[in-house]
This record gives sequence, structure tokens and C-alpha cells, in this order.
Amino acid sequence: MAYASIQGPGKTSPRINQDLLNFDPLKVKQSFNILTEAAPVLGDANFLTSNNDACKHDYTTKASQSQPPPFDQRPDGSTFHKLAIVCKHCRIHADVLLDYRDCTDPCPTSTHPLHHFRRVPALDEAHNTHLNYGWQCSSPSCSATLNIKFKVQRLHKQHVLSLTDTSQLKKRYEDILRIEPEREGIKQATPVEALTRLRKYIKDSLNPEHNKRTFPANNKRFMEAFGYYGADCRPVLEDLGFEYSETDITWTLPNPAPYVAGQDADSRKHREYLEDVELELVALMGKYSKDMNLANPAADEPWHTANRDLERTLASQGYPRTTITRRLTPNLEAYTASLGALPDFADSLIEFCYDRQTMCDPEQQPYYFECLREIAQFRNTEALTMKVAVLESQGCITRHDLREAYSFFGLSQGGGGADDDRILNLYQAQQPDLSAEAAEKSRVMLGRIGTARGSQVLMNASTQSIETVEEALAWLGNGVGKETSDDMLTTVFAIKTEGDPAKEEIGRKAIAVIAKARESNELKTWLETGRMDGYTMSIDEALRHVDITDSFDSVEATLWPTIFDNARQTRPGVQTERAITSIQQALSGQQPSHVAADWPVGLTSLGNTCYLNSLLQYYFSIKPLRDIVLEYDKFKFDLSTASEKTERVGQRQISLLEIKGGQKFAEDLKHLFERMIKDPSSAVKPEQDLVCRAFLDPKDSDLWDNKDKAEVEHAVEETVPVAASSVVAEPDSITKSEVQEDIMEITESQDVKMTDMPLTPPASPQPKPETNTVQGDAPKAPPLPPRRFSTTTNAALERAQSNATQQQDVTEVHDGIQFRLRAGLHSKGHDASGEQLDELLELFSIGLLDTPVKDGQQLKSQLIRDSAIQLNVPTEPTDLYTALDAVFDQQPLDGGHMEQYKSIISAPPFLQVNIPRVGFNKEKAEQYKSEHSIKLPDELYLDRYMAKDDSDILDRRRNAWNWRRKLTELKKGQTAQRDVVSGLDGPTAVAESAKYIQQMDSANAGLEELGIGAVEFEKALPEVLHNSAGQQAVHLRKVEEEAASLEQSLNGLFEELKTMKYRLQAVFFHRGRTAHGHYWICIRDFSTETWRRYNDERVEKVAPEKLNEIFEANDWSHGTPTYAVYVRDDIKTAVVQPVCRQPEQPQTVETPQEQQSGQPRMPSDDVPSAPAAEHAQASHSEGFVIEGGHEDWDKPRSVAAGPW
Repeated sequence: MAYASIQGPGKTSPRINQDLLNFDPLKVKQSFNILTEAAPVLGDANFLTSNNDACKHDYTTKASQSQPPPFDQRPDGSTFHKLAIVCKHCRIHADVLLDYRDCTDPCPTSTHPLHHFRRVPALDEAHNTHLNYGWQCSSPSCSATLNIKFKVQRLHKQHVLSLTDTSQLKKRYEDILRIEPEREGIKQATPVEALTRLRKYIKDSLNPEHNKRTFPANNKRFMEAFGYYGADCRPVLEDLGFEYSETDITWTLPNPAPYVAGQDADSRKHREYLEDVELELVALMGKYSKDMNLANPAADEPWHTANRDLERTLASQGYPRTTITRRLTPNLEAYTASLGALPDFADSLIEFCYDRQTMCDPEQQPYYFECLREIAQFRNTEALTMKVAVLESQGCITRHDLREAYSFFGLSQGGGGADDDRILNLYQAQQPDLSAEAAEKSRVMLGRIGTARGSQVLMNASTQSIETVEEALAWLGNGVGKETSDDMLTTVFAIKTEGDPAKEEIGRKAIAVIAKARESNELKTWLETGRMDGYTMSIDEALRHVDITDSFDSVEATLWPTIFDNARQTRPGVQTERAITSIQQALSGQQPSHVAADWPVGLTSLGNTCYLNSLLQYYFSIKPLRDIVLEYDKFKFDLSTASEKTERVGQRQISLLEIKGGQKFAEDLKHLFERMIKDPSSAVKPEQDLVCRAFLDPKDSDLWDNKDKAEVEHAVEETVPVAASSVVAEPDSITKSEVQEDIMEITESQDVKMTDMPLTPPASPQPKPETNTVQGDAPKAPPLPPRRFSTTTNAALERAQSNATQQQDVTEVHDGIQFRLRAGLHSKGHDASGEQLDELLELFSIGLLDTPVKDGQQLKSQLIRDSAIQLNVPTEPTDLYTALDAVFDQQPLDGGHMEQYKSIISAPPFLQVNIPRVGFNKEKAEQYKSEHSIKLPDELYLDRYMAKDDSDILDRRRNAWNWRRKLTELKKGQTAQRDVVSGLDGPTAVAESAKYIQQMDSANAGLEELGIGAVEFEKALPEVLHNSAGQQAVHLRKVEEEAASLEQSLNGLFEELKTMKYRLQAVFFHRGRTAHGHYWICIRDFSTETWRRYNDERVEKVAPEKLNEIFEANDWSHGTPTYAVYVRDDIKTAVVQPVCRQPEQPQTVETPQEQQSGQPRMPSDDVPSAPAAEHAQASHSEGFVIEGGHEDWDKPRSVAAGPW
């Protein structure tokens, strides 16, 4: 179960284990509890460990009271572990209880390699005899609860004194002699003997097979230890369960019930109590034997340490470790402890600890980042250095940075209680008096505070981001409000900006937000032209303004987004926006006309979603995948017959919420695909819900389902007024302003954050007021695919929206979408690892064999399945075969003691090749993007990489490996001889040196005439250098000839192996840097042998003379291929079908003249369709909504409202 009181940081299970061993419950510090409390923040308090006088515990396991985890068994939702231990020194007892019975996917997993426990005060108990502390794992899929219960010694101080005090033992000896002077063999017992005899009685009582359970009270050994008839120790004995008979003068041993399955705790108490006493007696016997230099009767019974059992119970054994060669400073120990980690944690675990601590305790993120950065600097490893660099690029800050930010605004550490409004007022009050440099610094400082507080208001202000009308009006100031006229707003803009380009940029954003909210054509025109009278910039003037000297037609279409970005960065302002608008208008008129039924539809970008648009086009082009989505009900997992899957997806167990989330995402994707098929326009805009759900954690999918009816109805009733320009008439009646408005809408969508406004269908066309009313009923439009309305944004959706509108890596998004779709599919079985087999997996899954080689001998191969082959980051221009060789060739493993090579055991219909572009520069400690070209062959043959036992492929591969190694060495030699000095190769440089030295004789004569001493040198040196240059030249030629020969041999080695043929089907391209840029995709249509470039809403044919930009992109304007897809040649036309259109054109209202002539008016394909406004929606019966606009044109359609 989840506990509401859980908050704050946590500790990993190895850290809990170590703190448990150091924690002494009898000597807990008043100010700090090492076990239950997080390590103090360095600087706020001294880093504290356990007390110096705390017990150095030596725990042993109480096996009969424990339920340790079986070896090599993963826990599941029914698992419960218990470890009972006792310390040899202080005799404190502890029970460690780990309960997995509410878990769906217990730790450790691939994402949570260790438990990360947070304190649960609700589980705590404190009594005189025992103390309990509780924790819960922070992994949502684990949530295992941990309880550690401490119990005081069973034999309290008075009992031990009674048994071991030598003066009392002497008195007992004297009492026996006084009362029974005739008894022989009486002697004084030692403390060890007294303890040993009591232990013997307890062991007999615990043995069910020991039948003699009564003994005389006058037993002399008994009386020596416990007094005459046991009178001196009677309280001790009776506490243990011994019974004395006054009649028979006998003692009877305790008779605890034996352990049986299903026994309740009360029935076990007596036996557990005696077992605890027996172990305490063993510990006391060892102590007194050592102190009194006496023989220990229990010396042959070893006290086995419980450390390994503790590690296994807490699932903290075998974690990846690193070797620390330098002594850690106290500060580093404190930083490590604050992350809930141990100093020997591997880098990957340090990263895991940082991620968990910041997730669980976001308020202390600056401190945790400080911890991570200090550990990274100490270790100086690539992994941690890169982690820190990435976090810094994302805006993470340390406490020092935060203190500096608060100080900048005159606030004490932590802000001194100031809220966001107070800090924002301080920031705005400073602005008029600051220089440009100081203003920039103030924005940085405000951003730090906003990041630390998680305040979107402060972060928006720091980045000059305006997202709401309220923020826009507040920025403009000067008393403007929602009722202020458009003219007044532009006047206030001019006063506010005063020609400052930085202020002008944010001011334009403010006006754009207001214009969009008001649907003000006047403000939109002003944003485009800077005037209210419709002024536009000429195309030639626009090109000059964005620094383009070439003609408009010669500029590659994919370059325009980058050109616009550069122009906005280098020359922000009204004129730049005018220029961009003019160019966009020219581009819209340049679009070639296509018959809708024969041409794919484009996808309009929602901000920075070009990467997602490329993926969606890729999925749509694959017929089997498209069919799965369109007929998803046939393939989805039936939740009415089962509520969970036994199969794994993505090598892990998935929850019911993930199954439901995957099915909901598939429904969104199906809806988009239907629109891409039926919508008659040249481009459609993906629903915002689809885009956001691609980034929404599947466990949050039910947030939409849990909205109440009133909220849903409110979302339905929210409509956008129909624009006055949304008129359908003759094609040539579409005005220039309408086209401009459409372009402006697209432009704004790239800069303004997505809102929560419901997405609704396009508005129905309205007849112009001037036109005559058409007699009779107007023709009805065919039904279009219903569009759902969005839900109100919640916290999870805001995070998803934020991710969706930021530049993402297309490979990661692709993997996430594939996981979501597969999570909702029914299973066709599973493989040996438990991975689900399904129709989607069959399309892309490639089987790889990892074969280790040691001392020339092949060891057992390991089967690995993946959806793509990942290449290395290119470090030089190369081709695909060479890049694949670098992956599949035999190469040393880490450490160099073994080698390993890869082979393909099963090839899929679609071979996906990931071409990573982001590398890490160790010297600069920063990321970089590799721009090196990689040649993609049209035909790819996989025969050389296949694992076939009945062929000579492996022998050929071994030859290739040896030749490539030799070729690499030769090229190293060539490189060393080339470009030695100023473009000269080695032999030429040596020859030129010889010539220079040879001329020194004449130079020396001149020096002597000037009275300067001659330069001395060996006379034979020039000749020696000439000979050496000749030898080097001969050697270089031989190396070049040998390298060329090897390359020729390599090229011909696999020439005739061409049975596994694949054809290039699709290529994803990226232009930009590591943190930003633009994606597009090129997809091949094998039915017409046509390549098309899908660049958001633009779908263009790639001219034959430009196909080299796909197969061998080697120029910045071409972009860099990041993902290539090949399809099996024999099935290419059946499975790759990019064109799937059944456009449903609405019938056009005829004019009276057309009715008289009897000739229907046909729509023109040469004119772009009018910009669409939004449909109205109204409530209609329970559980449904009416979609439709004008009642004479659009027939209402009932669609299920559901959570949408």
C-alpha cells in the first residue's frame, strides 16, 4: 500500500545495511539517528556517524526465526522475507522484515537496480522492550515495505548479575556446605559454569525429543549454580518458564510449543524467547571466558556472521562496484551519504541515486546536484562527467548558485520567506536601471530561483516566455487590460520597447498571445507587417533581410526553417517577422498540386514536434503496422478476460495501467491514421492529446478517465467562434489575407506554448451575406472522422506537453511509442527470456548472437533481441557496411582478456539502423554532434553477418577481421607520414630539410663576411637525409599499395554473397546541434519508385538528380541521417505503401447560375483550401457529444464522449 506521509529523501538498500550495522539503539544520539535520518546537508550541520562508544555489532542469524530469500529467486507479489539476528556483544535483537506483497514489479529491475527506501513514520513503534522503524521503496512498481524491529536483551542486567556474580556464587557454595555438610563433591561454580548449566537446561527444553523434563531440586550441580533448591535464581528460572514443585521438591523444564506451519505469533513467543536466551547465554559464555581467562565450553560452536544474510534479505548484494584508489575526504563521504549511496557504488548507481533523490526531494535538488558534481570531479570518469554536463545544460544549479541568485535580489539564503510574486516584483523593479549585461544576469539569477522552486512563473519571466493573456498584459503594463483596444496595445508596445531589440522580441510574443486569444486580425496583420493597413514586404526585400543572396527558387526547401531560426536569433524584430511571413506566403503559393487520392498527407507541427511527425509518417507508410493500428481491436489484449500479462514487454513486467495506457495511445493513433486517409486537405494537425500521450507515463493515463462529468461537459461547451473569413465559395475567392492568416497560424504554433483549448473539427462553411440564398436544401457533406475534444491540462499533462514541445531524440521517442503499442497488444506467446511475441515485434525484431572468444576458442554464445542495430558515433566519413563492420567484427571486451563478435541469427522484415550523432568530448567535457557523412547503399546484403553453420561465412569474416586490423595499422602509418609539416608528407619534409642544410655552405660564407661565426653541421648530413627521404618514399608507396590491395580484397570478399537482400526504405534526417534542430524523413514508394520528403506539412517529391542527398548526404544543407530503415527486397511492395488515401470531399453548394446550366462546379486542385476555423460542439444524450457546425451543411454526428 502507498503511505501518504512518505516524503523527503531516501537511502539505497546497501546504505541501509551499512547504517544498520553502525546503529546502536541503546546509544542513539539526541540530535541525529544514523539509521532513520538522512545525512545532514553539508554545511548546515556536521556530518555525523555513530557514537564512538556505540556497539561494534557482530550479528548472527537466528535461523529458526528467519525466512531468508532463496538463492537465485526473484521476488514477486507474494514474497515476504524475514531475518532475525542478535548481536554477540550488546545482545540486542533485531528483525528485518521486507514485504513485497503489494508489488507489481519488485526491485531490482533494469531501471531500479536497487531498492531506494524512504521513511514511513506511520510504521514506527516505540515501547519499553522494542523499537520499530519503517520504510517503503520509492519505485512505483515495487513499493516494498521494510520494517526493522529492535528488541532489548532477554536476560536483563539483574538476571545476568544473579547468574555471574562471584560473591553470590561463593555464598551458594557456602550455603550448601552449611545445610548439607555431608554432601561430597561440592565446589564453587564459576560464572561460565553457571551460564553453561542454564544453557544446557534450555537446550533440553527446546528439544521435543528430550523426555526427561523433571529433575530433583537438590541436584548438586544445579544448586552450585542457582542456590539451594534453586532459591537464589528462582525469579530467573520462573521467568524462563521453569516450574518448582514444593511437594516433590523438583523443577520442571519449560515446555514451549514446537514450530508448525500457519502458527500464530503468540504460539511462537515462548519458543522464540527461549531461543533468544540460549543465544545470549552463548554470547555471555564467550565474554566471561575471555575476561576471566577460562575455557569456553561453546568454543567449538562458531558465531556465524549475519552480514551476507542481511545483504540478501535487503536485496543489496552483488551491486556494481568501483575501486576507490584515493582516500575519501570527509566532505565526499558526506556527499555520498546524502545521495543515500556508498563510496564503492559504480557510476551508474551514483546516477541512479541522484535521480531518485531529486525525484523524491525536489526542493533539495541544488544540494544533490552539488553532491553529484563533487563526486564526479573526484572520480573524473566519463559517465559522471557527462551526466553533470547534461544536467548543467538543462539548467541544474548548486546551492552556491542559488545563494548567489537570492543575494542578487537582496534576499537572504532560501529567499527569506519571499514568495514568487515578491521575487518577481524585485526583478521587474530592477529592470529600468540595469545595463544590457546586468539585465541578462538578472534573468539568469531569476531563472535559477525559478528552477530551484519549480516555479513556472519565474522561469517564464527569466526566459522572456509569455504563455497566457494575463502574463502578456502584465508585461506590457501601463494600465492595459483585457478591454484595451488593439491600437492602444501597439502604442504601449512602442513605449515599452523603446527600440530595444530584446524587449521588442518579448513584446511581440505578448502581442501574439493577445492576438490569438482575441482572434484579432488587426493585431495579426500588425505582427506580420508592423502596420495596421495590410502592408507586406516584397520577396526580394525579404530575401535580403534574411541574408539570402541566391534566388528564391534555388534555395532548398528544407533549409527554410533553419534560415528563419538564424534570422530570428541574429536580427530579432518586426522587420524579420515581416520578411519571414513574405517568404512563407511565397512558399505556400509554390506548392505543386497533387491529386489528393494519389499523394500522402502532411502533418502540421505542434511547436517542435517535427521529430514526432517524421515518426508518424514512417509508421503510416508501413502497411502491416498501419493495419494493426486501424484494426487495433482485433489485436489488443482483452482486459475482460484477464487483468495482467505474464509476458514481459521491453524485458520487464508491465502493469495493468501500462496496458490500458498503451491501448489508449493506439486509439489516438488510429484516429489520426483515419484522418490521414479520409481528410481531403494536404495536411492535418495531430491531436494534442496524441502528441502529449506519447510522453505521458502510462500510469498517468487514468487521469483522463477520472474527470467528472461536469468537467467533461465544460470542455465540450468550450468552443472557438467561427471566423468571419471562413467562407466557401468559388476557389478563386480565397483572399490573400486568408492565406496569410493560415500561414500566421502555422508560424505562431512554433513559438507559442500549446494551450488547453479543446481540439475540435474545422468549422462548417458559412454563406457570404452578399450572396443570394440558395433555394432548397443544401447538399450534405459526407461524414468525416470524428475529432475528440481535449481534456483540461493536469500536472501530468503539463509535463507531457513540456516534453512534447521540446526537441527530442527521434530514436528514444520511437522506442517509447513501440513500447506503448506493444503493451496493449495481445500476446502470441513468449520467448525464452519471457519477452512477449506479437505482430509488432515480428516486424522489427532482430536476433543477434554475442559470441565471446578466449585464447582463440569460442565460448557459449548469448542470444540478444533488439529492434534496431545501433552503430557507433561516426568519427570520419564512412559508409554503412564499414559502420556495420565496426559493430559485428571481433573486438576486445573491457579489460582486454577476451574478445567478442556479433552475428545475425534471424533477420526481420524491416531492418532498422540507429545512427547516433551525439558524442562526448572528454577534453572539453561536453557533448558534440558528429556531422560526418555516412553513405547508405540502395541495396544492402546481410549475408556476411549471418550466423550459418553450413557455410564458409565465418572463415571469410575471420579473414576480413585480420585484413581490417592490418589495414588499420597501415593507415596509421600513412597518417603519420602525411601532412607532417605545412602540408608536406614525411619523405618530402626530410628531402626539403636536406636541401636547406646543403645550402648552409653558401650561407656560412656570408655569415663570415659579416663577422658572424658559421653554423657547424656534419658534412654528410644532407646526403644521409636525402637517402632517408628516398627510403621513406619507397616505404610509403609500399604501404599505400598494400593498403589499396587489402581494400580491394576486402571489397571482393563477400561479392557473391547476395541472398539476404534489403532495399533502403526510409531515412530520418536532422539538421542542427545537440540540443536543437529540425527533423524530417524521406520515404520510398516502391510502387512508383518515388522518394518523397516529409517535412511537417510539406510532402514533396525528391527529384532524381537530388537522390544523392539521401544516399550520401555530405553537405550541411542535406542534414545528417540519424536513422535508416531497410526492407526485405522480396516483400517491399507488399509491406511499404506510403499512399493510402480515400479523401471524402464535401459537396459544394451550387450557385443559381450553376443550377440553371446543369453543370456541377468542380473544385480546383491549384488553389489551397481556405483556412478552417473550429467546429462547435454541443451536448447530446448521455455519454455522447454532437460534433458539427452549420446545421444546413454539416450533419451532426454522435461520438462517444468518454474521458475525452
